[in-house]
Amino acid sequence: MIVTNPHACPQNHACPAVRTCPMGAIVQDSIYSAPHVDQDLCTECGVCSGVCRVFTRVSDEVGVR
Repeated sequence: MIVTNPHACPQNHACPAVRTCPMGAIVQDSIYSAPHVDQDLCTECGVCSGVCRVFTRVSDEVGVR
C-alpha cells in the first residue's frame, strides 16, 4: 500500500506525482492541499515515491516492517 505523509508536503504547489502516476491514483484537491492516494486505482508501482518523499510504501500486514 502506498500512503502519504501530509506533514512532509509543503502544500503550496501542484504535486508532480499527479502527472507521473500511470494509473491516475494520485489526487490533489487543490494546489494548497496535500495529495492522497486512491487505493482502488493504485497498483503500488512506486513511481510516486520516486518523484516525492511524501509517498511511502507500507505493508498491509500488521507488525511487518
